[in-house]
Formats: sequence, C-alpha cells, structure tokens
Amino acid sequence: MKIDVYAFSRNGVLLCDKIKHGLTLDEIDVFVPEKYSMIKEELNSIGNLHKSVRQSFETRDAVLFVCAAGIAVRAIAPFVKSKIKDPAVICTDEKGKNVISLLSGHMGGANRLSKKIAAITGGQAIITTATDINGKIAVDEWAHDKNLSILNMKTAKLFAAEILENKTAGLTSDFPVIGVVPEEIDPYNKQNYETGICISLDENKKPYTNTLNLVPRIVSVGVGCRKGTDFHTILKSIKEVLKENNISCLGIKSINSIDIKKHEDGIVKAAEFLNVPFYTYSKDQLNTLEGSYTESNFVKKITGVDSVCERSASMGSNCNKLIINKTIKNSVTVAACMDEYNVDFNY
Repeated sequence: MKIDVYAFSRNGVLLCDKIKHGLTLDEIDVFVPEKYSMIKEELNSIGNLHKSVRQSFETRDAVLFVCAAGIAVRAIAPFVKSKIKDPAVICTDEKGKNVISLLSGHMGGANRLSKKIAAITGGQAIITTATDINGKIAVDEWAHDKNLSILNMKTAKLFAAEILENKTAGLTSDFPVIGVVPEEIDPYNKQNYETGICISLDENKKPYTNTLNLVPRIVSVGVGCRKGTDFHTILKSIKEVLKENNISCLGIKSINSIDIKKHEDGIVKAAEFLNVPFYTYSKDQLNTLEGSYTESNFVKKITGVDSVCERSASMGSNCNKLIINKTIKNSVTVAACMDEYNVDFNY
C-alpha cells in the first residue's frame, strides 16, 4: 500500500518511525511540522495541511494520523466522497495505544491496516463496523480481497443488513467453492432465498430477488488494430465482443497487445477508461506460446506474429485458456483469456 502518515508532536514523530519500520512492504511518506522535519532526513514538512491531505486523498491508498481523532476528522472532512473511492483512514494516539479504523474500513482496508499497526505499537485496534463486531462476513472487504468487482453497492448494503439480522443468504457460483463457507451463506441453496451472492462473469445473472452480483477480475483482453484507430472505436469493439459472450467489463483485469502498439493512443486510452493496466509483448515473447491460434498471414507479415489479439490475451493470463477467439469488430480484433479462479472465503 501507498501510505501517507501525519504526526504533529515529537512523540508522534517517534511513533511514525516505529510504524514505518514495521510496515516494511508498504511505501510510506511521513509528514510533520517543519520544526520536527530535521529529526530525520526522510521526514517531510507538512506545509499547508489542507493541500497536503487533499493530495493524500487523491493519490494514496491509506492515510494515518498520529494525533487526536478530532484533528484527523477535521482534516479529512472536505475530501470524504464515498466508500468506493476514499482511501483507508486510520488514527492513533501518539503512544499507539488506540489505533482507530476511521474511514473505509472494509473496501479501503482500514480495519486490516489498523490491526497491523496495533500489532506494531502494542496497542488495540478499534474496529466499529457492524459485521466485524458481530462476527459476520464483511462482503465488501472480502470481495476486495478476492479481486471481485461489486456490481451494486446498494445490494451489498442490503446483504449486510440481512445477515446482521441472522438471516441466511444463498450462493450461486460459476467457479469452484473451496474451504469453509460462512454459516450465514448457504452454497447449496436449500431454501428459496430472496437474497444471495452470484459470482459470475455474467453480470446479468439474477438467481435471487436481491442478487449481489460479484464479478471476478480474471479476463485478459487481447487487442489488435490499425495504426491510428480512435479510442471510441476500440472501446466500443471491446464492449461489444464481451457483451456478445456474456462477459462483464468489470471482469477485465488487463488489456494486452504487441509491443509495436505500446504507444497506440486508442488502446492506451481504452485501458485507462476501463481502469486496467495495458501490457505489451515482443513478437518473440508471443511466438513462444504453444497452442492453436487463428492465423493471419497478413498480420504475420507486418508484425511477425500470426495472431496478435489471441496470443497477447494468452500472454496476459495465468492459464492460457482462450474463452473468446479472435473476433473482428469495427476493424479491431479482440480476443480474451480467463484465469483459473476459485471462490475462497478465507481472508
């Protein structure tokens, strides 16, 4: 995670150093008042707190305040938008005794990060989310952890409300379910449940009256196009091909192509719009793949590869399983590969 830490006292600055050394896998920047910025070379002066916190909200995964909770609340208040977009916000006192998950406890990961920080400081993580204190599955946190896109947050809230009333929800999955399933979820659908989870690449599947559709991000899309093809044409082509195959765009994990398309503006912008990475591969990399691909002598003559979209889609996947063969839409070639995926409630 990328984390910004704010401390306002000498003791707070010392605690920041302890936390930073404990969270070795994270990228951490520490901001302190100018008078404390000389204590260590890596400390940053806060400057204008309002501007600094706004920047943190826009660019970081988490923000930690080492101060009174009231200071933290006032600092973040102008920038709070939604649980989908807001970073995790944690607040701890300068002794690290109470580590409070303040904002985005589930989807942002504040609850989990609070527990990590409390383990470092020897303090107590203060978690107030209802599902956690009642020992129920936090479906939004679990979905985030398992790389599942939530189609409708309103249904996620309804699901949480149902299980907090000790009701049971159904589960329908197009993928194998492994391990222990929470007792509030019935994977066998012994009753006709009104509310349930549906895990599928098809976002239109509605096995329950209140279906919480969760789409795994496991589809690598391969794209080929003529030079200069515009963004709208490429995006439209990707969407049309996926829709024809009952695959939600929420399931896309990456866009892929050959390296000569690395700076193809239309593909770059399509990936940005879909909020997924764009990967490219050399012809030698693509040609190392074994298997049956739709060959094009014309494409091979230009690129050195017989099928750019299919091979690049396969290269972007962990199992080389084509689920959409080369399809031409609006002079754009599209193919897709799907990763192996299991539904696991251990998180």
